[in-house]
Amino acid sequence: MRVLVVEDEPTMASALGDALAHERLTVDTATDGRDALGKVHVEQAYDLILLDLMMPHMDGLTFLRTIRSEGYTMPVLILTARDMTRDKVTALDTGADDYLTKPFDLSELLARVRALLRRRNDAKTTVLTARKVVLDVVSHVCTVAGQRVALSAKEEQLLEYLLRNQGRIVPREELEDHLWGERTFLWSDTLRTHIRYLRAKVDTDPDNPLIVTERGRGYGILPQPAKEQQHN
Repeated sequence: MRVLVVEDEPTMASALGDALAHERLTVDTATDGRDALGKVHVEQAYDLILLDLMMPHMDGLTFLRTIRSEGYTMPVLILTARDMTRDKVTALDTGADDYLTKPFDLSELLARVRALLRRRNDAKTTVLTARKVVLDVVSHVCTVAGQRVALSAKEEQLLEYLLRNQGRIVPREELEDHLWGERTFLWSDTLRTHIRYLRAKVDTDPDNPLIVTERGRGYGILPQPAKEQQHN
């Protein structure tokens, strides 16, 4: 799952990003509402937004009002030093789903994040399957033919994205952006390595691989030919 942190204070943004990464979330950051709006328009698939209110160029409420008017429904958690009741009411009425004032306890923040993502997942499939592979994206449990396999955070994110996009070849650039976001230029050479590690854990039939490669394009989980489905 992918989270956007909208925070103009670099230390806070970095700390939030690290904490969310430990929750096995892919994290993008934006320094103001205008930057965040551009990322939402490009990515289109954030599962949660953590939003500061007091920012340059475009403040948090303006950003929130804009994405709600454009039809975006992902949950938004406000993180701000504003603690007046009227500020909370205004933010919630504008479309925020939760409100936490700074300074806050990190464990409480993460609990609220998990609660919002669970609520978000009520509208999404949380148990994904393909052939003998089952991935529970809430409990982070993956099994192959009923046997549990241990996945790293990036392997799980990669498998989830491929499972949610079954039936098509996902371009390398799309996978790299989903897994590493703004840091793609640092990590793009490792996508092939992650694919190899993931295949070693979930591809139990070398003659009929789960994850296929289309050279020059990317990777995907495609339907089995009819004869193979009947045989299985």
